[in-house]
Amino acid sequence: MTHLTWERPEWLPSTDSTNLLAARDPRPGRVVVADHQSGGLGRRGRTWTAPPGTSVAISVVIPAPDPRLIGWVPLVTGLAVARALTDSRYAVPAVLKWPNDVLAQDDGEWRKICGVLAQALPGGAHGPVVVVGAGINIDQTRDQLPVPTATSWRLARGGERGALLPDGAREQLVTDYLDRLADLVSDLAAGRAAYVGQCSTLGQRVQVHLPEGGTRTGTAVDIDDSGALVVEGEGRRTVHLAGDVVHVRPAG
Repeated sequence: MTHLTWERPEWLPSTDSTNLLAARDPRPGRVVVADHQSGGLGRRGRTWTAPPGTSVAISVVIPAPDPRLIGWVPLVTGLAVARALTDSRYAVPAVLKWPNDVLAQDDGEWRKICGVLAQALPGGAHGPVVVVGAGINIDQTRDQLPVPTATSWRLARGGERGALLPDGAREQLVTDYLDRLADLVSDLAAGRAAYVGQCSTLGQRVQVHLPEGGTRTGTAVDIDDSGALVVEGEGRRTVHLAGDVVHVRPAG
């Protein structure tokens, strides 16, 4: 793929879903950003909500890569977010949880700061594309987060007090993220190697929750060429595509 360039971001105070808006006119390079979503989407039909002004949702349209590599698009999207957070002027440590979460360190624990959702589209006149969205928690306080395992950029920088982000910080984070994402999707091979190096799931004993209700328990040993998680346990190796998994959680 030639190096991807972005259009000027369409920055909105609020919309129903940045992914849905981007999908209505999926031009490669289009960027839709919102400070609030009234109907944000998560994996497997879940909703994603946050109080107005406390988060940022970013959806982009990229040309679809080779079908064998399309599973890497949401993975390197998470990597771009993690790099932007780690390299920011207001840096926080960040790692990746397969398949679609970015975790930041908060009070000695790794907690979710960002989720990723990707959708492949035929693309019409533009050819096949992928709309990929990232929702980043920015200024939530502890009681504004939906679950105890979540965090925000503000909290990861030092807690409830004294860690408000200055004017322009979120805009710079979006710019940094887009720069890194363009590099990664333009060279997925390099992005794959970098993702594996920053994925906290690998080497962990995990329990994979499957849509039909079963589970697989073992050690996450690899991410294969398609972006699937390879788990070794119970006397065998199993391969799990993101779309075939509900959760990957630490095994008890």
